[in-house]
Amino acid sequence: MLSDYLRSQAEWRRQEQKDYPMDMRNEKSAAALESLAEFVDGPDASSAALDRLRPHLFDENTLGGEQTKRAVSRYGYGTAATRGHHVAFLEELGARCELDAYDHAREHGEDRSRTLVAFELAAAKAGVALPLRYFERRPHSTQAEQRQAVEGYSAENAE
Repeated sequence: MLSDYLRSQAEWRRQEQKDYPMDMRNEKSAAALESLAEFVDGPDASSAALDRLRPHLFDENTLGGEQTKRAVSRYGYGTAATRGHHVAFLEELGARCELDAYDHAREHGEDRSRTLVAFELAAAKAGVALPLRYFERRPHSTQAEQRQAVEGYSAENAE
């Protein structure tokens, strides 16, 4: 469950706080992650955002890959995190998870999340680099627009 993963990351930040008691950013991050976990479990979290993340939650300790892990570990670190931040962060996580899935496919030739479409998987296998921005725009684009963007990035890679 996504909230369990977020709570485990909050616990990791609390341990960091114990190891580095003078650095209060760890406690802020832990509190932000706990708040995010509660938000995810509550009625206000977007079902579309949660559905986008679900295929990337491989177990209670793994969401996405390196991009996602880094973003979660930095959530609320030294900054406040409100409900509005939670909404935006879930959207960001969706894009990062998809980028991680794409990067995994580039490295291993497979999409373990089963979220990439055929032309994206083909581009990944061909070694085409796609930026985070592509995945940020992906939920709001038609498949024809996505294909056109991937073809554009493929042409840039060929040059």
